[in-house]
Amino acid sequence: MFLLLLLSTIQALSTGLDGGKELCLGVQGKKTALFQISFVVSGFQEDNIEMKFYSPRKTLLKSSIKQKEGNYKEIMTDDGQYEVCFKSLDKYYKLISFNFDFVEENDLALAETMDQMAEEMKQAYRSLKTIQNNQHYQNDRENEHQRMLESTEKKLWWCSAGKMGALIVICISQIYMLTGYFKGKSFGPNV
Repeated sequence: MFLLLLLSTIQALSTGLDGGKELCLGVQGKKTALFQISFVVSGFQEDNIEMKFYSPRKTLLKSSIKQKEGNYKEIMTDDGQYEVCFKSLDKYYKLISFNFDFVEENDLALAETMDQMAEEMKQAYRSLKTIQNNQHYQNDRENEHQRMLESTEKKLWWCSAGKMGALIVICISQIYMLTGYFKGKSFGPNV
């Protein structure tokens, strides 16, 4: 499955990924811009995920395997479409929350001339943004866990009802067979 996203500003998203599937996101980038991606994976065996980041020339820039979360920075070397791909390495559904952040070359030059107080404000903004992204991720994860819990409870109820029904059928059939076997037989003394 290929999903194309053209992002030019900060973007935080969450999406599901079926087991064994791959999800690729296209990101339009400019030369010398700083690109940062942060991601968190939740679900059963959440560390069975592979993340790859490709340049417009399809060369692999970053890769991570079996990490349920990551934070990567890369200065873009070409204009064009970069790709970030997530692949589930098992058969289980996973929820991926990710955040793209771009800083243009002009912003980088400005960042170099900032004094200590401006740098601290920038760090505080990033911390608040991280907290907001984590809250969004936690909310999505709790909703997914609630859905899974309700589904599991229904399955357990039907399973126990089926077992009880089977036990009742077995008991009734045993009583019927035993009464039929001993019907008409005398257990008194034979004279």
